[in-house]
Amino acid sequence: MSRRRRAWWGVVPAVVAFGSFALGTYGFWEMLPPPRSLLETLPDAAYRALQMFFMNFEDPRDAGGPVGPALQAARFGAFVTTVWVILQAFFPQAWQTVRRWCRRRGRHCALILGYGPIGQAIAAGLRQPGNGIRRITAVEPLVTPELAARAAADGVLLLEADPSDPRLLDRAYARRAERIYVSDRDDLRAIDTAVAVQAHVARPGRDIRVVLNDSAVAGQMAEAAGAGFLGAPGLSWFSLADETARRLMAEARFDRVAVETGAARLHLVILGCGSQGEAIAVETLLTGWRTALGPPRITFLDCDVAAIEARMRRRMPAWFLKPDGGALPDGGALPEGARPMLDFRSCDADRLDFAGDDCLDGLRTGVTAWVFATGNDALNLRAALSLHRAITMRRIDPAPIHVRIPGGHAEDAPELVGQPLAMARTFGAIDGVIARSPLLAPDPDAVPKALHAAYAEASVAMGLAEQPESWDSLPEARRKANRALFRHAAMKLEDFGAEAQPLPTVPPRAHAALLQGLERVDAALDYARIDRNGDPQSWLRPGTTLHEDDRETAIRLRDAAICEHNRWTIERALEQFLPTERPERALRDDTRRLHNNMHDWYALEQATIRRYDVVLLRGLLSRSGDDSEATARPHRPRILFLVLPADGGAARLHVSDQGAPDGTDVTELQLHLCLAADPADPDACLPQLLAALDDQFNPARQIPPRRLRIDFTRPPGAGGFALANRLAMALRRRHGPGLAIEPLWSWRARGCTVGVVGHRDLGGFGDPAALTERLRQGFMALIAGQGVEALVCGHAPGADQAAVAAWASLALPPPRLIFPFAETAADGTRIFHTDDPAVATEATRFAEPALRALGTAALPDDGMGHRAQADTLLARADCLLAVIDEIRAALPGGTVETVARARAAGKTVRVVPPAP
Repeated sequence: MSRRRRAWWGVVPAVVAFGSFALGTYGFWEMLPPPRSLLETLPDAAYRALQMFFMNFEDPRDAGGPVGPALQAARFGAFVTTVWVILQAFFPQAWQTVRRWCRRRGRHCALILGYGPIGQAIAAGLRQPGNGIRRITAVEPLVTPELAARAAADGVLLLEADPSDPRLLDRAYARRAERIYVSDRDDLRAIDTAVAVQAHVARPGRDIRVVLNDSAVAGQMAEAAGAGFLGAPGLSWFSLADETARRLMAEARFDRVAVETGAARLHLVILGCGSQGEAIAVETLLTGWRTALGPPRITFLDCDVAAIEARMRRRMPAWFLKPDGGALPDGGALPEGARPMLDFRSCDADRLDFAGDDCLDGLRTGVTAWVFATGNDALNLRAALSLHRAITMRRIDPAPIHVRIPGGHAEDAPELVGQPLAMARTFGAIDGVIARSPLLAPDPDAVPKALHAAYAEASVAMGLAEQPESWDSLPEARRKANRALFRHAAMKLEDFGAEAQPLPTVPPRAHAALLQGLERVDAALDYARIDRNGDPQSWLRPGTTLHEDDRETAIRLRDAAICEHNRWTIERALEQFLPTERPERALRDDTRRLHNNMHDWYALEQATIRRYDVVLLRGLLSRSGDDSEATARPHRPRILFLVLPADGGAARLHVSDQGAPDGTDVTELQLHLCLAADPADPDACLPQLLAALDDQFNPARQIPPRRLRIDFTRPPGAGGFALANRLAMALRRRHGPGLAIEPLWSWRARGCTVGVVGHRDLGGFGDPAALTERLRQGFMALIAGQGVEALVCGHAPGADQAAVAAWASLALPPPRLIFPFAETAADGTRIFHTDDPAVATEATRFAEPALRALGTAALPDDGMGHRAQADTLLARADCLLAVIDEIRAALPGGTVETVARARAAGKTVRVVPPAP
């Protein structure tokens, strides 16, 4: 029952009482003998109506007679109201007993031992549909009026007693409860309560779930209890910190942010590393692996880094082990491909200056996300606000900011972020985390069991097992490892070229074409022959061939296997395993936690061992379906540039050739809003933007996308940011929650500039309109891929002027126009020349006032002439777009020479060649 319905239920007695009084007054007024003057008889009728609530019913008529329907209803309503009030006011224990008896006789009951913030969130979550619970009893040692009010609002029967007292467990009918939850502010008391409950129930297989505060303890209790430690076998162990970390990783997708921003690795900065920060770091190490990324990097910022390092040393000793006399770096015991970077830095979060403090050196660029997880909500908020200010001032590269504000249980609590496109997000609200956690599900392992079944069937299909291994036969250590593996399922699908939309309760269903490609390649590969840089044709089994279209699949399969092996190596390291000296099976010792496979993937010479790393991918793709029902389809993004001119003209939509062409099915739209000016009235601009995007969501033309990514390649103004958020909200209203809308902050604090060089003679490059379109496509590719936000070029006839027109068509900031020569006219006007002024023509001479509408005109930084112009352009440009026919002669300061110099300097050069 929702809180709104429970609130109405709480006022039912008052409604019944008022209705009874009104009906009684009317009924008595009808029965009073005439004359029935309103002013004379109404007070008498009202008094007689009130008497019904406290005394017997008295008929005012001497002769008696039948009682009217209004008065009859009032009599029974008064009786019910009186009994209700007496029970509530004078016999609360009797009322509580009645409610307890209903739970004893009823079904679908849950018992919560410990009604603190976590217990309250569990109770509120269990009330939601689909959790299989109808009645909830909670026990708390000290019940305050606030707790009693909360329980009443949530429809919970709250008992005041010691949760571990066997007499209390009898009163709460613990043996009848289908599910028992144990939570306490003290983990040792929670364990004591859980053991007492299991002993009281004395029936194997009872569903008892224990929520601990320390994530490290919760992660080890299941295995330790089975080996004779505290607790008892058969209990399910959870941690709020772990559930928060898993929810954050699943929703924030740090790995995808790193891939989409072109980073070399996922780099997470955690400020404040208590139990929550540690849990986030561990989850990142378990699931932050992608084929396009190196091992994750985690930077810990805290005032007590020694304690953090000690905790991580206890959890992952292999990373801190330094063999060969300490000659190897941190993590040297692990293979290089599986060696994360851990950085411990001391700082005071309350005094941290993100723009200038030395402790942040090296962190102002290349950070994937910032997480603020101190135990002080106000400190998290202040520090995150300081970081956001430094980003908007362009002192630090932008990255998503995640602020932990756990709070207490408050059902229907609003999000602290009021707009869909925001750089800062909150996480960790207890009620939200618990409501989305498998802790509340009838079977917390439903999805892992389904994925394990697919994994086991794939093992048999691949010839790696004779028969499927059931989930129930697995020891707890392997179940825990498999849960971590399955949380990486969406990443594996995306690395294999799929756009995964996993549902919360069932595994994803892949498009059948993905499985067909994997099966062909897997059947042809000899995994023992796979090497680092060889030709995939050399990896095949004897007598097999590889179609040219499957070469990329073979490389993806190899990379997926290596990525999974590195992820598994860290998962083993977090379970305190160490690598053996050599990858030999005889050296393995599970008791001493020595594993022979914790070595480089290429050092594992057995094909069977290598092949195990793609079993889950095979299992995921085996759950196939057609294109209409697949939740994991081949990834096909479309890159759009939506231009809003400054003159108020209609919005224009340009489709980049780097993505799927217009009119084809896509899984994702990557939208760049190009605003010539910051709109003063965002609402007035919104309709034409929506109209321009209508065809992209038209199901008659294509299967609509399931994700919209709005890219910010330069800091938006207040009006532009408001317009982007209004557009996102309007699209969400039109297309429902099935459309995920996310921002990508891809600009850089330093800014990224593209330089353009090209020939004046454009013979062979096609007509001017076609060349302008090719240049526009080049600009769109550089903006989407490298975050380009500024242009520097010349303005000579030919390629330079075509580039300026193409740049302006995207409503981008005015370019910087470098001229090799300039002079001052008699009237003081500055005249710029693209050639020697002695041979100037109207086509090569430009007055400065006329150039202001195009951009900012300037001379070379040092000297004059075409070579000085090229020097300035190369010095200011981070990358180059060249309209070039490379067989032409290289002239000093010319296009061919400038491109050669750019390549020699290591700059990215994108070429627009002659038209075919």
